[in-house]
Amino acid sequence: MNVDALDNSPIGRLVPIQGTDARYGDFACFAYLPDPLPSTVELLPESWAAVASATAALARLDQACTQLADPALLIRPALWREALDTSALEGTYGQLTEILEAQLPSSQFQSPETREIRAYESVALAAFEAVKERAISVSLLSGAQGELFANIDTKSRDVGMVRQHQVWIGPENTPIGEARFVPPPGDDRLRSALELWSEWVDTDSILPAVLRAALAHYQFETLHPFGDGNGRIGRLAIVLQLLRANEIRYPAVTVSPWLLKRRSEYQELMLSLSCTGDWNPWVQFFCQAISEQSKRMIDGAEKLTMWLSGSRTSLNEKRWTGKIHQVLEGLTRWPVITISFAATQYGMTPMAATKIVNHLVEVGVLDELTGGSYARVFGAVRVMEIVDEI
Repeated sequence: MNVDALDNSPIGRLVPIQGTDARYGDFACFAYLPDPLPSTVELLPESWAAVASATAALARLDQACTQLADPALLIRPALWREALDTSALEGTYGQLTEILEAQLPSSQFQSPETREIRAYESVALAAFEAVKERAISVSLLSGAQGELFANIDTKSRDVGMVRQHQVWIGPENTPIGEARFVPPPGDDRLRSALELWSEWVDTDSILPAVLRAALAHYQFETLHPFGDGNGRIGRLAIVLQLLRANEIRYPAVTVSPWLLKRRSEYQELMLSLSCTGDWNPWVQFFCQAISEQSKRMIDGAEKLTMWLSGSRTSLNEKRWTGKIHQVLEGLTRWPVITISFAATQYGMTPMAATKIVNHLVEVGVLDELTGGSYARVFGAVRVMEIVDEI
């Protein structure tokens, strides 16, 4: 860690720490404790323009959701993409097809990676509902972190609570003395700073919601309040904050795909901010992520709408009516299906479900993903392609 640069930080201070690392022995060094977030911030005109652009992009995305017959057409794909890429940023990688198949009743095996990504999806959906009534409190985020790791084989320390141990950020198996960054120690200073963060997030302000989300995300990641999952919970908190501020009505925005492609810059800009106190580069970067991902989500919504419309036309040309249209629309919410799942989900006999699935294969809506005659899995490949393009 660049102690000299951080020692001159105008927005935080170094605090001495000591302890014992089971792998490398005793240590004595410094950790960085950020100051409370400011009520106002001075920015360059370029930064204010970026804030305005991101705010407008979110408004267009929210409007796109309202124009859909079912906003889930966009919300669920956004969540799948976010679940995959926010986990990838933390080193947990999965495939979209595997994640979708894992939620079918016939699924027998789930890799640890799949369980972890599915857990994020469940945590996010619960949090989206919770913030309709609750503030973004320490207890809310601690509970989310606990649920995220509840069924993971290798658990981190202090699951479901603010960490009480020291952590550091850097290459795996690196001693603290070689860390890129050392967050504050897991004592009263961390808990107090996190409570102040929560109060700041929930306090009315003249600052635009997008700018407040940028400031809050930096602060959360710098505090690094949990033993694991800080990136995932911190990026989830961005959406929660925008929902609580009524900046968006639908949780369709996702920044992790954009950040995943720029992981090094993402990390370096937050570290540079700690050293210099200059909010401008970070705010511009954050707003660019919001703006570009909002546009990609709108493009995705248009593509999904066109796919659904074209698929309906194909069914109508065949004069197929009834539950086949329900199954088709269901594929925009969950683009992987089995015959047994279709029969149960839509109240049909296995024979009727087989006929419908075969019809959908015939017109190119579905493709078989398994290549077998038993427990076959089918997927709306085009829907999954659109999600991968987001």
